[in-house]
Amino acid sequence: MPFFNTHRTRHHRAFYRRDPDRVAGGYKAALANPNTTRQGRKNAKAELHAMGRSSHVSFMTKLKRALGIRKTPHRERKAEARRERGYGTRRDRHAREYEY
Repeated sequence: MPFFNTHRTRHHRAFYRRDPDRVAGGYKAALANPNTTRQGRKNAKAELHAMGRSSHVSFMTKLKRALGIRKTPHRERKAEARRERGYGTRRDRHAREYEY
């Protein structure tokens, strides 16, 4: 058994600072996310108020959250992004490779 464990290193965050705009954006996203719990939204709203930021969420966002309406299903968004980049699906790549 080695005395010094060399393959595990610690990352020090002594000079790391969180960007307040990104933190506020995360809290705003939590307010609009339909999967966030009431307690989570309450906490996000309190944090935004403590930062001096607005915690306004539009009526349409609240309605979509209540009804569980998503803009586009995740699987469709992912497939569309792959098509735009020209990757396609595994079946598409196989068909291109073995065109008759």
